[in-house]
Order: sequence, then C-alpha cells, then structure tokens
Amino acid sequence: MFEKEFDNYVERGFCILRGFFNQKEVDELLEHINDYIENEAEKLSGRDINYADGEINSIHALHKGDNYFTRLAAQERILTAAKVFLNAEPELRGAELFAKPAKVGMPSPMHQDNFYWCVDGANALTMWVAMDFCNEENGGIAYYEGSHKLGIVNHVDSYAPGSSQKIQEEILMESDNKMKKVVPSVEPGDVLVHHSLTFHGSSANKSAKSRRGFTMQFKDKNAKYDKEMLTHYEDHLMRQVANREAAI
Repeated sequence: MFEKEFDNYVERGFCILRGFFNQKEVDELLEHINDYIENEAEKLSGRDINYADGEINSIHALHKGDNYFTRLAAQERILTAAKVFLNAEPELRGAELFAKPAKVGMPSPMHQDNFYWCVDGANALTMWVAMDFCNEENGGIAYYEGSHKLGIVNHVDSYAPGSSQKIQEEILMESDNKMKKVVPSVEPGDVLVHHSLTFHGSSANKSAKSRRGFTMQFKDKNAKYDKEMLTHYEDHLMRQVANREAAI
C-alpha cells in the first residue's frame, strides 16, 4: 500500500495521495469547517486564529476537544496511511485550517514543522488535505526536494501570523543552488504528505481563487517532545503574539 508514494516521501520529503478524499467527503469537511467558523471562531484568540484583512487566514485549534475533526483523524484509513509513512504507530498532535482567502491570503515563510513541534527524532508528518484546486497562482505549498535529509536547521523569528519562525536566509540561498523547489498542483480531495523536517512554505494568495487546506499532523506515538527546544519555541511565539495584540 502506497509503495510509490512512500518512495517519494523517503526520497523527496513529500508525496501526493491523489483522490484520497472524494468530492462528497470534501464537501462534508467544508461544511464542518464552516460550522466551526460560525459557532466557535469568535471564541478563539492569540495563537489559535489569524486574520487577513478581516477574513480568517488560519485556525490552529481544530484538534481541541472531541469533535468532527478529531474523529476524522481517527478513521482507520487515515491512521493506516500515517502508519505507513511513519513506520510507527501514529498519534494525532494537531489539526488546522489554512484558509489563505482569495486576494488577501497571507504568505507562509519557509520553515520546518519540527522546529515548531520539537518531536524527538522528528518522526512526524503533516497530511494536508486540499479543499480547492491549488497551484503556484493561488499560494500552493512549495517544497525543497530532499531538504528533510538535512536535519533541523536554524530558524529566526518571522513575525508572520500562523508561522512564527522561518529558515535563515543564508540557508535558503544555499538550498536554492542545491535543491529543486517545486509547487505541486493538487485537486480537491488530494492529500499532500510531508515530513516534519521538509522545507516548505507558500506565497501570498493574490488570485481570485480561494486556497483552503485542512491539515492533520501525526507523530510516532512513542516519541517524546524535546522540552528545552519546545520552551524556546513557545517563548518566541508568545512574544510575537503579544506584540501583535499590543499593536491592535
């Protein structure tokens, strides 16, 4: 199962599961996201939600509580896929919405997820579910192929809402010379799977098309968190959040 995709994941740091969700399932996911936005979003603040010109750009709290999103992530076929790529029993660590609305969707600087997550051993991944057609035009995800093989690299504060750290510019300049940067085109229901160390980010969405993505993040169930690394990240994140709120 997923042999070709697994080979891509190991070699390139990401892969695409084409048509993993059908249109009916995508519509159901969108319905629950819209219900969440209508009934719960106004209760969120700080690190849990970010806006772009008054529109929701990202929500980082979908996994909190027993809800549709946690139950979705517990489906057998999703856990089976996560287990294949992790080669370990998966444990859900988060679920998020990256809405990147048409014309105003904010960019996300290049980063590694595990600089945020701080999972010992970095055996963790993201399953990014496309809910719209996504490509470079409307802010699709860009990956540096093979970048996960470099291990964790230095990041600096980005002050970008929803993505508070970014890879140092010198490292990216060197990566541009050594690695291929690609922006996969995906259809609604396709799933991008990327390693927690893969360099990735996205440009602003200046197009008239929305670019909604729902993510489920899994780690090796037996992996612990690096507490020192996590404290460092949390301190930097909360300082940026406090600065943003003070500026409002």
